[in-house]
Amino acid sequence: MANFDVSNLLTAQKILGDKYASAEQRMKPAPVFSMLTKNDEFIVGVESVKTRDDRATELHYITRTKRSAGSARTYNHTGTFDDTAKVTPTWTTKQDVFKISLKLLDKSLFDFNTVLANKMEQACMNIIEAKETESIAYVMAQRATQQPSGLIGGTFQATPDAVEIAAANINSFFQRLRHVMKQNYFSGNIDVVIDTNLAILQEQLYVQGSANSTNQGYNWPGLNIVPSIELADTDYAAGCALAFPQGQVSALNWIPKQNRQGWGDYNSYVGGYGTFNFMGYQFAVHGYAQRADTSSTNGDTQDVVMEFEVSMDSSYNKAPLSYTTGRTDSVIVEFGLLAS
Repeated sequence: MANFDVSNLLTAQKILGDKYASAEQRMKPAPVFSMLTKNDEFIVGVESVKTRDDRATELHYITRTKRSAGSARTYNHTGTFDDTAKVTPTWTTKQDVFKISLKLLDKSLFDFNTVLANKMEQACMNIIEAKETESIAYVMAQRATQQPSGLIGGTFQATPDAVEIAAANINSFFQRLRHVMKQNYFSGNIDVVIDTNLAILQEQLYVQGSANSTNQGYNWPGLNIVPSIELADTDYAAGCALAFPQGQVSALNWIPKQNRQGWGDYNSYVGGYGTFNFMGYQFAVHGYAQRADTSSTNGDTQDVVMEFEVSMDSSYNKAPLSYTTGRTDSVIVEFGLLAS
């Protein structure tokens, strides 16, 4: 209930145990955002050049020069200059706000620091949940729109932009995914995001190990698979997956310099900047204090209210491909399992 009315010190009240209260504090899993964040080595040293929210950044790289090899040596050979290109990251901000009163909790079972920490954590949870949705939307939007001709192991459909796997091949779904990626010249380990239907299939196939009657171990080498309860594609109700070379799609998270260094005072009218760490992520915190009459909300006529904002910027990026002739035009490939 708002303003902690139900937690006032009355007879026979006690704080709910942590385990019993944990269901109330649950949050949506965020495996995709976590995976992309771990791949942030895609962008090196961006904090040194992105000094403010509105400062643009550029990432430069040398492009792949693709040509047919000659069949004989020549005395007057001539070549072409290698080219370079750039990626300009775009940034999005997610934030959440809350307030807390200096005197509101004087009649409460919960002390100020406990409530403040809980509010901070809940704001971070809300942001992470939003980041997960943002991550899935990015990866889905950036999926490949072409595949090599004569693809083996699946059939590419241009309208939904996905490689389809027939229902009859359900038990070799993940094996076929690996070999389609190899046909795109992605020969290393593969990051794979799967929906709930494929997560159920994966668990079923995985337990059929070498010691069981049906060995499905050939499905798994080189695959880093994470299930997402949010990933879905209406074109593939039986199951869908998004695959990309390991480390080649990233989320770079950033907060302003003043927050990283610390500045000011949360308990002042001007306010201050700081950070809050939660679940391995660092969030920017801005807070300030102001005089207030909180008597109508279970507080006091002479009170101080502190307003807080928690935020984080993210830039989602995939490895660029300048050479797409005869291959995929994106490192991200969607796979769809057809219904039987």
